[in-house]
Amino acid sequence: MDNLKEKFQNMHLLDRDERRKLLRILELQRFDFLDDRFRRPCLGGCKVKVLIVCDGGLNFNTRAFGLSEFLTAFNELESSTCNSYEVTVAHRGSVILSPPNPIVVNRISGFNFATSVDLNEFDQIWLFAILSRDSDNITTSEKKAIATYMNKGGGLFATGDHGQLGRSMCGDITRVKDMRYWSDTTGDNDTNEVSMTGRRRNDTNRPTHGDARSQYFDNQSDDVPQQIAVRTFGQGMPHPLLSIKNSLRASGIIDIMPDHPHEGECAPETSFRVNGIQVATQIIATSFVLGGSTTEFFGKIGTVPHCFPSIAVWDGRRAGVGRIVVDSTWHHFVNTNLNGAESGLDNGVQPGLSNADFRVIQQYYMNIALWMTRRRVCLPEVVIAELLLNSQLIEANLNNPNLKLEEIPIADLNSIGALAEEILGSRYNPAFARDFLLELIREQRSDLVKALDIWNEDEKESKGDYYYHDWLNLDLILWTSIGTGFIALRDDARFTSQEASEEYRQEILDTFMKGVNYGYELSMENLKRNLDDMVDRLGR
Repeated sequence: MDNLKEKFQNMHLLDRDERRKLLRILELQRFDFLDDRFRRPCLGGCKVKVLIVCDGGLNFNTRAFGLSEFLTAFNELESSTCNSYEVTVAHRGSVILSPPNPIVVNRISGFNFATSVDLNEFDQIWLFAILSRDSDNITTSEKKAIATYMNKGGGLFATGDHGQLGRSMCGDITRVKDMRYWSDTTGDNDTNEVSMTGRRRNDTNRPTHGDARSQYFDNQSDDVPQQIAVRTFGQGMPHPLLSIKNSLRASGIIDIMPDHPHEGECAPETSFRVNGIQVATQIIATSFVLGGSTTEFFGKIGTVPHCFPSIAVWDGRRAGVGRIVVDSTWHHFVNTNLNGAESGLDNGVQPGLSNADFRVIQQYYMNIALWMTRRRVCLPEVVIAELLLNSQLIEANLNNPNLKLEEIPIADLNSIGALAEEILGSRYNPAFARDFLLELIREQRSDLVKALDIWNEDEKESKGDYYYHDWLNLDLILWTSIGTGFIALRDDARFTSQEASEEYRQEILDTFMKGVNYGYELSMENLKRNLDDMVDRLGR
């Protein structure tokens, strides 16, 4: 921080490349030393309330099974968006938060889901569970409180590890219990993938540099992550959880995870019927076990190569309830797999992930937080306002930015919408940008959303025989609608006066959606004329 402040104050002394790098950093931060003219103005921002609950040996310190590195994802989210994150850390036993993190506003020991807090005050809940004993199981009243929270739209993340680790807290939560194995898949150690020592255990450790096979437990803490297979949708886009801006990963896909000698496993895809709507779970990532991986010092025999589902999601918003994410193991999140904390079990102290790889994994954490958070009015209006106030969204697409809506060519409206998605993709990630725009218009333009929602494969399968992509580019309708929404906001004096914009924020979405609907009708009329012309030219 002090170094950045010094560079900012002496920016005239830096060479051009250094100035450019510094400006890119400052564009994404809101440091106190920046004056108001330099800092991106924010329309109030949203307050996102997060609850993270651990049990057993998991905690929030810098130890091997600590989550101090993971917590930095929320610091990063706060610094790169207009939102503030308030994190409550809780433990079924005693909370250990060391060192302190300013993002944490409350800590609760002896946590009870039914009595310690009102879960409905939170936007997202994360569960990191290790205990498996029946005596530690959450109570009936706690399960009811969690179910109520989820059914009111709250997002939930849950993970354990191999075997029954995590079963006491997560193994009987509605829907979550069926999305991941919370006990051994079979009793046979030779075929069991969720075991600790069997040949078919989910050992994702990768060989250390120069080795032909993984031989050490400590390989989980080195700088060689596992490669995962990522499911893609549409024309090759991953799920929003595994999407990343191209500047951090050229492919735009998060295709690595920390590795571990015995992971848990997500269950096969299923579906849940809620509020009369059937919504399927989705496996979005698959992990691979290499042949011959062993840790002889710990009695782990050589593995049989296989693959297993490692990340699964359920989009409960389609049924009016909360979204769910489950992961095969909390070893994707704890310090020893990220920075090598307390490594040296059988191969010496390890360095943990490289900075570049950690940034990729950190983006996965941030994506979970963005995707599963409770759907509130605040987030859409803030993102919309920020796009219009703090980018060249309109100026970049109009020769005359003062043109009235009726005078703007439809191609220019389309370009404004396309640029809005591009800016969102560069600030967050491409899949978040598309998911955000679809969620924004889902209630009023549900037919268009269904046609464009590449992650809802149930819609396409229900149509029977279909071409592998749409005959028409429906993106043009989305972009024109979105672009017209921004013009509608631009033309509203209440919004363009920044002094009044805070008071007007409740009406931002209404004004924006009026523009979206106008743009949609404009697009459909234009499409009809083009189709009629095509029929005339090609013959009936």
